[in-house]
Amino acid sequence: MSFIREVQILLVKAERKLEHAQRAYNVGDYDSALGDSYRCVELCIRALLLSHGIIKIPKTHGGILQLFSKELVLKGGFPRELAKEIGLLASQRAKADYSPLFVDEEEATNALEIASKTLETTKKIIR
Repeated sequence: MSFIREVQILLVKAERKLEHAQRAYNVGDYDSALGDSYRCVELCIRALLLSHGIIKIPKTHGGILQLFSKELVLKGGFPRELAKEIGLLASQRAKADYSPLFVDEEEATNALEIASKTLETTKKIIR
């Protein structure tokens, strides 16, 4: 399979995760909304890295974020401010997945906005 095809598949998956996040949000499942928003962002990051010829992508959340920062953000290939928001979302994802606390509506709203901006920005960069 070509890298172009893999990037396209990752973007379709990212769109689906964003749709799932919105549906979860609409029924008040804010933990799932935040988790799926983060997964959308991670799929976008994978697509971006692959589109820049980086084929050895780490399997951990932290490893992906570090490589993304080093290879794209610090080199000017992705907006720094949005990258900071992604970092915040990553820490909130850990809360949603592992903490005995629930994500609130405001956090879920913010997560959806970050995911939407990331998907839009990713598509602009790749195309």
